[in-house]
Amino acid sequence: MIWDDVKRAYPNQWVIIEAIEAHTEGGKRIIENITVVDTFQEDNNRALLEYIRLHRKHREREMYVVHTSRPELDIIEQKWIGVRAEIRGYDIN
Repeated sequence: MIWDDVKRAYPNQWVIIEAIEAHTEGGKRIIENITVVDTFQEDNNRALLEYIRLHRKHREREMYVVHTSRPELDIIEQKWIGVRAEIRGYDIN
């Protein structure tokens, strides 16, 4: 799928997508082929928690949480060193 297909299929929803084909240009990820992993209507908290769970289990997969109201996927590539995140009050295991 491409981003326009995802937006049409899942309007106004939070989705977890996986990049199947992607490359970097000028510090931005250009995603040419996408698969939808899960959808969450308007529940961004559940989407983020599911993304964290999936990322811990499958670190090799390139996944993102995005809302389909975005006209384009504007994903800036960032390198993180020594950063840990903790979400209190949620069981994400």
